[in-house]
Amino acid sequence: MATQNIIPFFGIKRQYANLREEILDCTDKVYSSGRVLDGEYTAKFEDAIAARCDRQYAIAVNSCTQGLILALQCIERPGPVLVPTMSFAATLNSVLMTSHTPEFVDVDYLGLMDLESVNFSLRGRYIAGIMYVNLFGNTIDYDRFRILTEFIGEAPVVIEDAAQSFGASYKGIPSGKMGDISVLSFDPTKNLPNYGSGGMILTDNPTFAATLSDFRDNGKASMHDFPGTNSKMSESDCAQMLVKLQYFDEWQERRNAIATYYTQQLSPYVDVLGPQPDVTHAWHKYVLRVHSQRSKLKHHLELKGIETKIHYPQPLDTLGVGAMYAHEGVGQNSAMLSKESLSLPIYPELRDSEVEYIAEQITEYFAGHRQQFDLPLIPIH
Repeated sequence: MATQNIIPFFGIKRQYANLREEILDCTDKVYSSGRVLDGEYTAKFEDAIAARCDRQYAIAVNSCTQGLILALQCIERPGPVLVPTMSFAATLNSVLMTSHTPEFVDVDYLGLMDLESVNFSLRGRYIAGIMYVNLFGNTIDYDRFRILTEFIGEAPVVIEDAAQSFGASYKGIPSGKMGDISVLSFDPTKNLPNYGSGGMILTDNPTFAATLSDFRDNGKASMHDFPGTNSKMSESDCAQMLVKLQYFDEWQERRNAIATYYTQQLSPYVDVLGPQPDVTHAWHKYVLRVHSQRSKLKHHLELKGIETKIHYPQPLDTLGVGAMYAHEGVGQNSAMLSKESLSLPIYPELRDSEVEYIAEQITEYFAGHRQQFDLPLIPIH
């Protein structure tokens, strides 16, 4: 493979090429109907996501960030909200945009909220909420997490930031159900991507559901006794997402096959941030921990025509908006992860030859010689 043939990190362009006729057809139907907001496609998409996540209620919103903000507004008593030190800035920003204050909790080796730190933070004090993140498509040890959070005097509201974990599960419990409120993202970078923004709030609590629906629609249902905002997905967005949802299981199977291949080839050289026990990983991202020479490896792959990313170069407690909430001794694990993580391309439209080439270039970098690959992948149809 010539180095000028770039392997992009995201597969948006390739996915659209495969679905172009279906996407244009459903979009035309929406626009021709004259109903472009709050119609049948929004309702169908909400129902479909609720069914997949085994939830009673699903509320489509403009973005996951907006969804997290609205979820936090359901907590009536202001107070500290536990957030992990490693995530995308939206996790922290959503707390800062409400009446609550963030309290940082370090992450473990996999980048998931450290449960020992959670246990320590909960002792003998009021905590308004816990917003944990299923980073990279992995999920937390949900059994242990529930033991920590459900058996204290005033249980905090648990918000599952599932922006990266749609399709994942813990002991058969789907991501999207592991919290009092769960929030999904359909950002173009996700494994179920919209062409713009988009998110979904999920809950089994009818009071939360009614409040969230009112919040996203400027408080109309309450006759404007309470403030709200305008946060929705369009009918065309939802129609397109229904098309994509038909292919989601196939796409996830392909992601899993690519991840399995990467792991088999690369684990002798680097640590792979794979799934927790009892977890089905969503493989939203495939992340290596490169303990030394990460920048050199990244540069080597760039020269070979392979685009990679660093998620995330700064822990949340080192960002300008988070620094004032930082505490000494918290965030040591996330600081190391930010210096060692490197994300590889992983999307269904990657060709077998490209996956093999990526693995080959990494092993060649570390081992100094070319490896032979003969593990078959699930073919693209």
